[in-house]
Amino acid sequence: MSIRNNGSNFLADFMSNGVRYRKQFPTHEEAAAWEAELKKRIRLNLPFQELLDNKEGKMDIDTLLTRTYSRYWEGTANERTQMVNIRLINDYFGPTCPVEDIDTAALDNFISFLEKRGLAASTINGRLATLSKAFSYAVDRGYLSKRPKIERKKVSNQRLRFFTEEEEHEILDVLRADGRDEFALFLEWSIDTGIRPIESRNLPQTSLREDPELGYMVDLRKTKNAYPRTIPLPQRAYEAFVALNDDFMPFARFTESNIRKHWRFVREALNENDPEFVFYLTRHTCASRMVQRNIPLHVVKEWMGHKTYEMTLRYAKLSPKNFLDAKLALEQPRDIEHLALSH
Repeated sequence: MSIRNNGSNFLADFMSNGVRYRKQFPTHEEAAAWEAELKKRIRLNLPFQELLDNKEGKMDIDTLLTRTYSRYWEGTANERTQMVNIRLINDYFGPTCPVEDIDTAALDNFISFLEKRGLAASTINGRLATLSKAFSYAVDRGYLSKRPKIERKKVSNQRLRFFTEEEEHEILDVLRADGRDEFALFLEWSIDTGIRPIESRNLPQTSLREDPELGYMVDLRKTKNAYPRTIPLPQRAYEAFVALNDDFMPFARFTESNIRKHWRFVREALNENDPEFVFYLTRHTCASRMVQRNIPLHVVKEWMGHKTYEMTLRYAKLSPKNFLDAKLALEQPRDIEHLALSH
């Protein structure tokens, strides 16, 4: 039995066929009896939905999050992030908290809790997005009459940080000087492709193929927004893929903890004081360089896997030539008219 103390109550918590089942009871005996009965019904393929609902018929937040996870996130590149978000939400509200009790005031308190923990606005919005998706799931299926209003944190895009070419060279130099050659290859791969670390970890050897016109490319099947895309590989990225191809999943070794360990070394060596000097800048750097080199924004959007143009437009201000092209376009008709009148 997987029963454990949870404050003054007892929590039954187990996995079956890849689905997690949890419910809290006032006594150990009740929790054990519920778990045994549920496992029996699952094994015999008998109905068990009534065992998951609260006695009052209200759905609790843990059940809702578990069902939402199974419906939308399980088996995707975003799976791990959502598991972290779900654990945090359950820890704050309590797994047996009725969904209908989570109103806007409760969400405001949750946001304040996250702010006091020092989380960035974008990170807080990620937690709220998990809740928002779960509330939509509940409303669509009649578990909740309406969604509570969620006021997301405003994220400032006034400063868009990316690596300069000089910074990139310095980072690669200190990594290779310390024998961290594999991570240096991963950095080059990440800058030249813009692929998110979580998407890179899900790339098998078989994702690499050769196109007669575009050359070597990778097919991304597990992506953050669940939209597959294909990326043609710049030469340096292709060389990194081949060099790390000793595993079926070449980039699986670069876990979140592995990246943190190597990046901590980079920060201590080069830029310990800038809070925006983070590994994820590899992705911003890729998009920024494409825009600065006059690649059309719709191409950048598809390459980066942005869900909306709003995300891509953050980089538009990096290209002063856009304004020059606009100026020349506006002046062009006037010049043509002037030439016509002069003849």
